[in-house]
Amino acid sequence: MKYVKKEGQGTLFKYKWLEVFTKTNPLIHLVTYGLAAAIFLYLNELDVQTTTWLFLLGALAWTFVEYIIHRFLFHIKESNFQYVIHGVHHEYPRDKERLMMPPLPGAVLVLTFYAFWYVLLRDFAPAFMSGFIIGYMLYTFIHYMVHAFKPVKPIKFFWAHHHKHHNPMYENKAFGVSTDLWDRVFGTMPR
Repeated sequence: MKYVKKEGQGTLFKYKWLEVFTKTNPLIHLVTYGLAAAIFLYLNELDVQTTTWLFLLGALAWTFVEYIIHRFLFHIKESNFQYVIHGVHHEYPRDKERLMMPPLPGAVLVLTFYAFWYVLLRDFAPAFMSGFIIGYMLYTFIHYMVHAFKPVKPIKFFWAHHHKHHNPMYENKAFGVSTDLWDRVFGTMPR
């Protein structure tokens, strides 16, 4: 793991014009993913009760996917690929422009996840995907708050749990950001 830098920003690509596609801010994030969630809800043709349950199930499914991606994809053996998708964040954890998924790669991921859920869920997929995206948005805003602001007393737990993950002593622990549920289930909860 590279040395953690409190200031600055890593370079991911040789060409500066590509760097634009690796950054975003909370407003763009809110509009992009909020619109995607709204579109999936609009495409939904199910009754309110079924939609509500699928929406909540989608949000819960996101927390599991968040854990799996963070644990097994973001922390694969250090390589250029790993650095681009997550290593730069560990080297520059206070870089506010790289705390959330930028729209272009995010759109590819949203469509990929939708295709996956559609194969499994068919007509249930739009409502489920809407909840999945909202779960993702909650995760990203928690992640942003934890890295960009000082701890807020009522929700200080998020700071304590996530900062353990950025501590080299707990590098292989505390993969959950929006919940510690899966860290508890899979034994990666730090002491």
